[in-house]
Amino acid sequence: MTDKLTIAAAYDAGVEEEYSRLTETPLREAEYALISELLTEYISAGSTVIDIGAGPGRYTELLLSHNCKVGVIDLSARSLNALHKRINGDYGTNLLFSRNACATELEWVEDGFADAVLLMGPLYHLTTDPEREKAIEHAHRILKPGGVIFAIFLSPYPKLNPLMESNEEILFDNDFIHSIQHNGITEVSFQGYRIEQYRCWPSTAKAMMENQGFNTKRMRNIEGIGTFFTSAKINGFNTKQKAEMLLNTLRNTCENPNLLGITSQYLYLGQK
Repeated sequence: MTDKLTIAAAYDAGVEEEYSRLTETPLREAEYALISELLTEYISAGSTVIDIGAGPGRYTELLLSHNCKVGVIDLSARSLNALHKRINGDYGTNLLFSRNACATELEWVEDGFADAVLLMGPLYHLTTDPEREKAIEHAHRILKPGGVIFAIFLSPYPKLNPLMESNEEILFDNDFIHSIQHNGITEVSFQGYRIEQYRCWPSTAKAMMENQGFNTKRMRNIEGIGTFFTSAKINGFNTKQKAEMLLNTLRNTCENPNLLGITSQYLYLGQK
């Protein structure tokens, strides 16, 4: 089962870092752009959106600035408080609610309430199949007919190179090969906490969403080929022109079906 208390504690401790993450390198800025442009394309002004796992609210702020009505939900109370302080009532009643809750416990949100649902973190933080299924079931129920869902998944692919470079014998480890082929749980350290993350291939994510009643519209690598750049290479895109070149390269390759999954994260866009 997912350790919700540890996740909440880690993100409570890392509110500032999480908010600044999408501006810290040109690759992170490209990540924000690749997601934001799809949100803008598929969510019209005035829509009702539920941002589940909103964190400190980067995408909530974007949607509010487009005159959407947004309800925010997150395990981290400090993240939600930071969002409130930052917007300081600027969007009035368009911030529908702010609730400290888990993506699996949303019975209190009424059926057919939203035009769009964001699941930008929960599906890789939830570590069991029943938990992920419950979160997707809630999202589907909350959406109006024709509503859209945006969900982020983590790919197993980037774990291959570092592991093989550090231990070549892992190439002959059948358990490792099986785990890479068939998804699995990895761990990261964040703010001194060990956080488990679920990783799966795009074909698995697509089936997971479609089994809960969604029609797949788009799938998009986020970092894409940028996953394999060194830090020095990424930081070299340090002018407006170079940053635009990076973004255009990622944009032009991010939905190539032959490349889906060669990235740290990918976005699923579906419709009810």
